[in-house]
Amino acid sequence: MTVSSSAPSGTSPVRGVNILVPSSWYEFDIHPATRDASIREVVRERVRERPELADSRTALIRTLTRTADEAWQTGVLYFGALADLSDEAPLTASVTIAVLEADDRADGTADGDRPGGGAGGAGGAGGNLAALVAALKPVAAGRRPTDPWRRIKLAELPDAGSAARSEGIDDIELPDDDRTVRMVLMQTFVPFPGGDPRVAVISGATSQLALAEPMLELFDGITETFRFVYADDDPSAGSAERVS
Repeated sequence: MTVSSSAPSGTSPVRGVNILVPSSWYEFDIHPATRDASIREVVRERVRERPELADSRTALIRTLTRTADEAWQTGVLYFGALADLSDEAPLTASVTIAVLEADDRADGTADGDRPGGGAGGAGGAGGNLAALVAALKPVAAGRRPTDPWRRIKLAELPDAGSAARSEGIDDIELPDDDRTVRMVLMQTFVPFPGGDPRVAVISGATSQLALAEPMLELFDGITETFRFVYADDDPSAGSAERVS
């Protein structure tokens, strides 16, 4: 998504959220009714720009459809995907945005920390940054580099202010599935401004465990572009995923 201006001070209600991903990523509508046509269109355009991807067209469509379906099941507002299948070792990743209400998971229980979906116990913290940080639990690193670990920190987003962040390697529950998959995962919890109790959750995920730190740096750079879009923003300033 393209934006050309920063969000104002927040005196008007938030009407949407916005984020930028690299131009090599794919962005499309993930609603099941329109997803397949949207994916075919973005893949067609990408192959037109990069004819060397023609042999990977079917694999690209299959990969994007699978990841988009998983994202839709977690109820995200926004989905962006990296799918580089041109090398012997395919590189895939995703960035999603979800919005938690103040009473989501108010019992403090986790639902798997799945990308773009559950955010552990952080949902019940509402827009209180200290409570968000306290709800996130660190995990010490194991003996092997690919063992689960998690660190908790504060993050400063240029256009959205202070946020709580969880990052590391986690075992993620797949939607509607008993299986888990181990992934590099960063989740950034951004309180809505103006006393609004909601929280925007920006999740970056990849299965490339050997590239954990470089991928976390990439997710950090993408997350820094996040901003709230306000009701009195100029509509020509860029598109936004609408929040109710």
